[in-house]
Amino acid sequence: MANSEVDSSCPDFSNLPDVAWVRIMQSMSLSERAKVARTCRLLNEVFNHPSLWYSQKLNFMGEVHNWSRKKQNIFCTPFYVELIKRFGKYFQNLTIKIDGHFRSIPADLQDILEEVANRCRLETLTIEAGTITSAFHERYGFPPNYSAVKVLANFVQKAFRMKYLHIKSWPMYNQIDTDDCNIFKVLVLNEKLRETLETLMLFWVEGQEWSEREPILFNGDPTEILKVVEGFKYLTTLGIRTPMISDELLQMLASIDRSKLQLLKIFVHYLDPQRQPLFAIPTIQPSTWQALSRRNPDFRVECTIFLNTPNMELSNLLTPNIPLSALVYTKYSKIDPLTLTKVYTQYKETMTKFHSYCDSYFIDNELQEMAQKCINLSEIIYHGEIHSNTVVAIAKARGKFLTRFEVREEKIKVPTEFDDVDEDDVLARGRDGQLVLVNLMKFHMPEEQKQEVLQTMIAEVSEALGTPWKPLK
Repeated sequence: MANSEVDSSCPDFSNLPDVAWVRIMQSMSLSERAKVARTCRLLNEVFNHPSLWYSQKLNFMGEVHNWSRKKQNIFCTPFYVELIKRFGKYFQNLTIKIDGHFRSIPADLQDILEEVANRCRLETLTIEAGTITSAFHERYGFPPNYSAVKVLANFVQKAFRMKYLHIKSWPMYNQIDTDDCNIFKVLVLNEKLRETLETLMLFWVEGQEWSEREPILFNGDPTEILKVVEGFKYLTTLGIRTPMISDELLQMLASIDRSKLQLLKIFVHYLDPQRQPLFAIPTIQPSTWQALSRRNPDFRVECTIFLNTPNMELSNLLTPNIPLSALVYTKYSKIDPLTLTKVYTQYKETMTKFHSYCDSYFIDNELQEMAQKCINLSEIIYHGEIHSNTVVAIAKARGKFLTRFEVREEKIKVPTEFDDVDEDDVLARGRDGQLVLVNLMKFHMPEEQKQEVLQTMIAEVSEALGTPWKPLK
């Protein structure tokens, strides 16, 4: 600055201790950190601080499809490669994500990743190795290079103090079903991992993510999963899809020679059993759930429904004995009102979370009943159609106990003076005595009037929750 007065009045941030700059950079993205590091020598030194690299996400671009005979390497910029080479030894919490199809890894990057796998001391690892494999991909496409898959498998094979492992997707091709490429075989062979692993998530996706409709979840016998889980006796959290679940598996998890299972996350992946028997909902004996609860009274189950699953099918799983604490409907599923009725009658004491990201309609009564009767319900996310009166009723029913409440503004229906008019009536008189089209006025309230209702709703919900609140835009 040319003006000395201005210069003297500005704070001198160079006097901040390194720990303060580290905390500041931890809140920045990688690109922002790199820009800040170029400003001066001090900040460049902070950029190299090991604690900034404990948690890292490596994101690569794969191929659009996997049926081209010419294998393309995943895309990674030279800057990104240099960062991995330089700071990979510090990684402790690592996420590796390959968008699209995983076919091959450049030779130089393979060497670097292999070196990182040998040197870093991972505590948590999440791997999303491209699009999850389906029968279509295997029949008409080409698998990744053996050497490329082995590089990713090294992170699991070399781990010795890892506590959390999440395999979101993995290339499940018969051509590379070897001891050092099949993720389940790699898990079984790592004896050190058996002593440390506490959380294992297999092919899990979040509420708004898509997964293949008919994925390959294991090669050969479904009991392969049983053998994998059996070796990890210190598991306290397990996330798994319904085709992998069996009564035998859950009985084994209740065994007294294992650590007490605290949380079972079930991803309900249902398809018509007549067409795909493997994707039928498994039948679990009530005694099995009781055994798990006796082993650990705090044992809970979280259930995520991926596709449209009829209530009759879910009944095989959602029995009165299951200690259900969370129910999640993904973006591609559909809510059955009978299932919600079951929730607030059978699980009113254990339910703590209800998340729904799918399009749904006409379940206001069920939502209100659930909010009133589930005494420990603290999270409600609902992206379907909902009346403004229902939003207020839910907030008042749960009050300050509701720590997370999310609805979408575009899905909120506001009451109109024509809501109670018979559906067969085409015309009706409004407040001014003029004849109007009933159905048109039900769905097209004047914007000023709608905003007035929404603002009143926001104020009432904020007061009930004891904190400022707004619906999602």
